[in-house]
Amino acid sequence: MFKAFKEAYELYESEIIKTPPEARARGFEASLLNSKMIQCVQKYFPMNWKFGKYKRFTLRTNGYIVLFKKLDRYDKPMNIKTKSVEAISHQLSLPLFNDANFIEEPILFFGYKKNSVGNISEPKLVYLDEERVKWVVTADDIRIDKSIELPTKTQKVATPILRKGKEGNKKAG
Repeated sequence: MFKAFKEAYELYESEIIKTPPEARARGFEASLLNSKMIQCVQKYFPMNWKFGKYKRFTLRTNGYIVLFKKLDRYDKPMNIKTKSVEAISHQLSLPLFNDANFIEEPILFFGYKKNSVGNISEPKLVYLDEERVKWVVTADDIRIDKSIELPTKTQKVATPILRKGKEGNKKAG
């Protein structure tokens, strides 16, 4: 996901400069970055993505549902409070899908922040439950294990490292 985000950000940067700031409609930058993220997730996870209820883009991988959001300073997704948003923050994924193939899976947020000068920064994977951040994974927390041998080639495997979070909770990273 971090690789997809890096590529999405590069695509975003190459396109955003084509529209002068004074010609950008409200929400243009967020919408463009979101579209580029969707484009790259579709490339890297071609069989795992779908649009859910209200055209909400989701990625289902490794037993998780991943949503993409801008994060606030507390690593929580920036949302307008609705019943659906509250349900998701309590790990209830039913508001995401309308289909009969519904499977209850934990929800993760892949998000980013904007720094003090407005640049996009700090991509991270966040697990929330009961409206509290339980753990966070950043790109610096991913270790590539090159020692796993396959019959024909070596495969790189990303392995999160567990450590304590700010509040004493386990922090994957």
